[in-house]
Amino acid sequence: MEPLALFLAILAAALAVPVPKLLHQARFRARSPWAAMLLWQAIALAGGLSLIGAPLIFGLSPFGDSPLDATITAVSLVTTEDLSALDEHNVHPVHLFALCLAVLLAGHLLLTLARTYLRVLSARRRHRQLVHLLSTPPESGADVRQLGPLTEAHIIEHDAPLAYCLPGRTHASSVTVLSRGLLEQLTREELAAVVAHERTHLQQRHHLLTMAFEAWYRALPWLPTTRYGREAVLELTEMLADDGALREHTRDDLLRSLALSTPESSTESASQSAPAETLAATPGATGVLITTARLQRLLVPRPGLSRSSLAGVVLLALGLLAVPTGLILLS
Repeated sequence: MEPLALFLAILAAALAVPVPKLLHQARFRARSPWAAMLLWQAIALAGGLSLIGAPLIFGLSPFGDSPLDATITAVSLVTTEDLSALDEHNVHPVHLFALCLAVLLAGHLLLTLARTYLRVLSARRRHRQLVHLLSTPPESGADVRQLGPLTEAHIIEHDAPLAYCLPGRTHASSVTVLSRGLLEQLTREELAAVVAHERTHLQQRHHLLTMAFEAWYRALPWLPTTRYGREAVLELTEMLADDGALREHTRDDLLRSLALSTPESSTESASQSAPAETLAATPGATGVLITTARLQRLLVPRPGLSRSSLAGVVLLALGLLAVPTGLILLS
């Protein structure tokens, strides 16, 4: 099984550096954000499986000709405490080290995901409490008329233009937060476009994607793929939310709302400096993620990918997932 382990190691290296760098710069992401998002998820899962599978398969190689047989043999030796059989199987310290490395990597990824999830939930709970303390419901007739059906929105008495969503366990428990400055600067149509953008974040559960890739980055911050993936997912979720808003509102209303509600300090690197818990707990915060690619696709819309191109992306994503999974489980 050593050739199999070598192949998985090569695949892990490819998905760690060159592939994410190419996808991060790919122009088609602005034409079909969901296709790019699908590829990023496939790269993350396939990369993680390959990274764990390579040392696992190498460590099991002395115990059998297939991963399943080798696992059964190794488990039986451990349960019977027949350590003398290790010499019969030509097990060397490097094989034991590889097995320990695979277990540690898997445990590190799972524990980091759980830790990130708990930290995000805690940050979101604290943020929700602050919103309830500092915000007010629409009081004046002008507020109600401007918000329309969104009378459950929380309004913060602050001059800075601000709009974001706080996801809940259910859609009904989610909260949309608007600032007084935003209400004063936008017309009803422009405000409706902003609200539709935030609702798309909630409906498509973008906070789960950003949280997963944030955990991936925290677990392996030294890998280029985790940094590229984190940045890409933050940008792609904004593009997807823009598309959701454009299904109900005009492009001009959305562009004007972004132009009027984006602070001058907002830059393409703002997402890198914002606190991780804030980004994961409040997806879609206005003025944080106005990237060049996002702005260009709004100003100069281009047609989406053809059906054949989309089919190719889907097949590529399925292939990326199938290869390491099949090699580990079915070899």
